[in-house]
Amino acid sequence: MQANHTLYVRNLNERVALKTLKTALEAIFSGFGEILQIRAKSNIKLRGQAFITFKEVESATKALNEVQGFPLFSLPLDIQYARDRNFIFSIEDGTLEEHKKRRAVEQAERASLPKKARSDVPTLGASGWFPGGAPMPAEFLPPNSILFIENLPTETTDEKLADLFQQIPGFKEVRLVPGKSDIAFVEYETEAQATIAKQQLNMFQILPGREMRVSYARK
Repeated sequence: MQANHTLYVRNLNERVALKTLKTALEAIFSGFGEILQIRAKSNIKLRGQAFITFKEVESATKALNEVQGFPLFSLPLDIQYARDRNFIFSIEDGTLEEHKKRRAVEQAERASLPKKARSDVPTLGASGWFPGGAPMPAEFLPPNSILFIENLPTETTDEKLADLFQQIPGFKEVRLVPGKSDIAFVEYETEAQATIAKQQLNMFQILPGREMRVSYARK
C-alpha cells in the first residue's frame, strides 16, 4: 500500500477506555513526529481500531516500522497505511468535495445505529476531561487500574520498572513507550491496587535527584 500521512492501527484492546487508548497512542506515536489527529471511536463497527495522522509522511513511515507489533495493553499493534486520505490533506490537494461525499455516506450509516452506539465518548470531568475537551490536571484524575509514569531515567528498562511495581499485589504488566524513554504505563488488576502503588511510588527516586511521577492514566 502506498505510503501516506495516516496510519491505520488495529487490534487495540477493546476493554480499555477510549480516552486511555488515545492517551497511550499519543504518547507512543508522538515520538516519531508531529501528530495532527488521532481518530478512534467506541461504536461497535469501529472499536479496536484508530487512525493516526502525521504532518509528515516520513514520520508515519518511521512509526509504522518501529511500533509494528508493540504490545499495548497486552495486544500487539497491527499497523498499516490508511487507504483513505485524511480530511486535513483533502483540503490541501483539492479533493475536498470527494471527501465530503464519502463523509456523507459514513454519517448516514452512523445515523442508522442506536444512539448510544453512534455517540462519541462524552468529555466530562468524571472521565478525566473537563467540559469542552480540556485535559484535567493529573492530580484530579479519577482512579484507574492503569497508571501513567513520567520522568523516568533514560536507561530505565521494562525489567527494572517491573521489579519496582510488582512489589504491590495485583501487578499485571509494565510497558515503556517506543520513542519516549521517560514515560511508561503500568497496569494492575484493580483500581484499588493501582491506588496503593500510586501512593507508595509517586516521587520515588530511581536515581538520586530524579523523582518519578505516578498518576492515573486518563480514562
